[in-house]
Amino acid sequence: MDTTILKVTEGGMNNYFKVVEEVFEQKRIKNRFEIQKGSNYFHLSSQLIAADFELGVLSTNFYNNIVVDRIANERPDYYHFNMIKEGKIMQDYDNEEKTAEAGTNKGVFVYNGGFPLKSNIPANQDYKAIVFKVSKQAIAEIMPEALPIIETLFENDEPTAYHTQLPIEMERLLTELYEFNSGIFGKNTMVLSRGLELFTMLLNSIKQLLEKDELHGLHIDDYNRLLLIKKEMLDNIEGKINVEEIAKQFAISKSKLQRDFKTLFDISVYQFFAQAKMDEAYRRLKTGKFTVMQVGYDLGYNSIPKFSIMFKKNKGINPSDVIPG
Repeated sequence: MDTTILKVTEGGMNNYFKVVEEVFEQKRIKNRFEIQKGSNYFHLSSQLIAADFELGVLSTNFYNNIVVDRIANERPDYYHFNMIKEGKIMQDYDNEEKTAEAGTNKGVFVYNGGFPLKSNIPANQDYKAIVFKVSKQAIAEIMPEALPIIETLFENDEPTAYHTQLPIEMERLLTELYEFNSGIFGKNTMVLSRGLELFTMLLNSIKQLLEKDELHGLHIDDYNRLLLIKKEMLDNIEGKINVEEIAKQFAISKSKLQRDFKTLFDISVYQFFAQAKMDEAYRRLKTGKFTVMQVGYDLGYNSIPKFSIMFKKNKGINPSDVIPG
């Protein structure tokens, strides 16, 4: 399947409009860009709330995969608050892919533009998302009480990203925003009204999560370290792991390692390693070159029945059933 690539320097909505105009060879009309090909479409619009404060609204169901390849910018004080209303995207930070999807704990994505980011919107999928693009100065002027939240999220303007879930009470407002965005009379004012309400509620939700220590972001250095930790575990798949030793090896506390690993991979360190062992076991058994006993012992299991139970729990079938007949 073909892929449409939108390569854009992170920043305001104008950067995005320029790219889609060039790629789709069609001009926007004021603050809206719309392309329709049969049942497939790509709609992008924006509203200027204040200087350095914009609301972007995207609706698409396209016949190609759409990859938005964002280049890091030079404005660490410029922030992006994404809310997915419908569908999912695959996000890639430094070659590590994660799924962000509506209705999950990855439905809201908050970051500054200090690191490269790719988002892949699968073809033939209804996808709807809004984004607030706002500078620290704009927040200081419009909502100064929110500055401590921003300064906590992006301490020293370091490149950082967060995922969280869209609070259920905001889903109705998001639905109404999309309804108004496709209307005629009073469209702009109603979209702005719902947008400001959503932004305020989102910041309040983030504030509550921070107070309960339930929101954890990752600095780009944390991403890179976790990728090295993941590689280290996969390179030693036949052995056992000790989280304290791994933490010491990579100069990180055990609690931070466990928290950051869960944040990035959505799974604990031990669960990841056990799952990786089962993936490797499946691969080896599928070749037909190894017995269940050989694979179990080679992957560090002292008990083959225990290995078989773990394999079936993870893969849904017995390990002997994988071996070609």
